Order: sequence, then C-alpha cells, then structure tokens
Amino acid sequence: MENYYSILGISPNATPNEIKRAYIRLAQRYHPDRFLNEEEKQRAHDQFSKITAAYRTLSDAKLKADYDQSLAKGVKPREEAKETQAKNAFTRALAFLKQNDPWRAVNLLRIAVRYHPQPIYLSYLGLSLVYTRQYRREGFEKLKEAIKQLMFNPMLYVNLGLAHEFEGNKVEALQAYYEALDWDNKNELAKRGIERLKGKQKKKGFFSQFFGGET
Repeated sequence: MENYYSILGISPNATPNEIKRAYIRLAQRYHPDRFLNEEEKQRAHDQFSKITAAYRTLSDAKLKADYDQSLAKGVKPREEAKETQAKNAFTRALAFLKQNDPWRAVNLLRIAVRYHPQPIYLSYLGLSLVYTRQYRREGFEKLKEAIKQLMFNPMLYVNLGLAHEFEGNKVEALQAYYEALDWDNKNELAKRGIERLKGKQKKKGFFSQFFGGET
C-alpha cells in the first residue's frame, strides 16, 4: 500500500537528511514546469503534490511520529478526503482570481490551507489577500512563510513578485522574479514580470498577467 515512505522511496528509518535529499531529487524530477505536454504536466503536478505532502509530514518530528503511529496501528490516515477537498477549493479559487474576485478566492484558499496546508496553497492565499488590499500585511506574511517552507519552488517567488508589483514595489518585485529564475531559468511568468517592470512589455491588468492571458 502506498504511504509517505514509499512515495519518497525511503525506509521508515531514514534520517532527516535522507528524507530531505529524497524530496529534493523527486521534486526536481516531477516539477510540473519541466513538462510541456498538458497531460504529462497534470500527472507531474499530482505526483509533486504527493511528494510535497510526504515531505511536510516526514520532515516534522511530531507529524512523523503521529504518522508512524497510525501506520503501526494499521489505520489509514484520514488525509485523502481532506486533500481532495483542498484541491477542489484551490481549483475554484484560481477561477475566482481569473475573474478578478480575490475575496472569494481568499475564502476558498483558507479552506484549502486548513484541509491540506501545503506551501503552494499558502502562497496563493497570500497573493489573494494582497489583491484584496485590505489584508495586504497578512498576505505578505503568508507569501514569505510559504517560501520558508518550500524555498526551491519558483512559483512561490513569482507570487511574491506579483504581490509586490501589485503594490508598486518595483525593486522587491524584480528581486522576487529573479529569484524565481534562479530556481527555474525557463519560468515564463517570472520572465514576463521582469519584462513588464523593465518596460519591454505592454502592461495588462494584474490578473491577466498572472494567468498569462486575457480575463
């Protein structure tokens, strides 16, 4: 039966460093940005989500202990339903962002983070909060927290860049976009952000910039 150890390809006795190395290796292999075909990209995204969930649990001593206990008792953790609900909430939230409705996106992303607290959900929640203008401070806190949790995902830096760009913080936005390119030098969202800020690209609405098309 698949579990977090089998997902990372490690033994239950793996050290913290072994867990981290396995995660980095698999995260680089299955990162969705490496795939051009949409079907392959979606499969990679699903696997990447599993890898991230496994790492978040096994890299935290308390969560790992609870997880090991559940495995020892032969009880399947009640994660699957929550993960599905979180994924659905996240998908709906992105749709609302595309419709320039960050308030509804915030409500759904809070649900996603509560049910399955992975960095990518936290990052989009932070971006949506900044877009409401009313909760910009909380938004930036969550954007930075997401990066602390998963520092080598370029999309987290892109979101931080978009938030700074939305606020008119050109220097901070450029720094975030360049950091995204440090992790993925082919990231188109980061490249477009730099082009916009350097005046090489005609400006669009912020939500159009985010989704790479007209909204």
